[in-house]
Amino acid sequence: MTLKIIKTSDGSHTIYDESLNETYHSIHGSINESNHVYVNAGLKQFIYESRKKYVTILEVGFGTGLNFLLLYDFIKKMNIKVDYHTIEPKPLNNSVLKKLNFSKIIGSSIDKIFKIIHKSKSDEMVEIDKKINFVKSINTIENINLKKRKYDIIFFDAFAPSKQPDIWSYNNLNKIHYSMSKDSMLVTYCSSGKFKKTLNDLGFNIEILDGPKGKKEIVRARK
Repeated sequence: MTLKIIKTSDGSHTIYDESLNETYHSIHGSINESNHVYVNAGLKQFIYESRKKYVTILEVGFGTGLNFLLLYDFIKKMNIKVDYHTIEPKPLNNSVLKKLNFSKIIGSSIDKIFKIIHKSKSDEMVEIDKKINFVKSINTIENINLKKRKYDIIFFDAFAPSKQPDIWSYNNLNKIHYSMSKDSMLVTYCSSGKFKKTLNDLGFNIEILDGPKGKKEIVRARK
């Protein structure tokens, strides 16, 4: 895997994977995209609607950990507790991670958290603080057991279907659907026609939302 650090238009870094000819985030802004799709359209909206004080989240595609870092930064101001479970089959090595500039933009308070989440062992529950528990599974969506609990929010942040179509298969999305609690939601940057058809076939209610800078639309799907 040949990886290159590049700066996006909001000043934050992303990673370019030469083997896939794909970036981990939008070149129009890594932080802007993650906030727009996962924090605002996902977490904030779910809390606003449900009024829940305890939220369970499953992320497919941990990558740089940016979604979690932004969630952590947001949760500091909220009176809620989050259990966060993320899946990543190929964790990034430290030589790449240490070059990322997220803390310079989000704030130095995430430095310690950034190290903890990337150094954590597979399936080890880490108490980040009194508000957040974190588990990273070094596994694939196909092989992981998701029957142990139900999730309120799914952050589906895998590489695009054009690059890794198997991850977006009916079987995988059906597995995700089964793992979701009542009135839960899935958010993702992807809005391809085939993906939306699969969600529809599984019985999701699909919302098409305005995308972040550089992208026309994103999807929020409700169980």
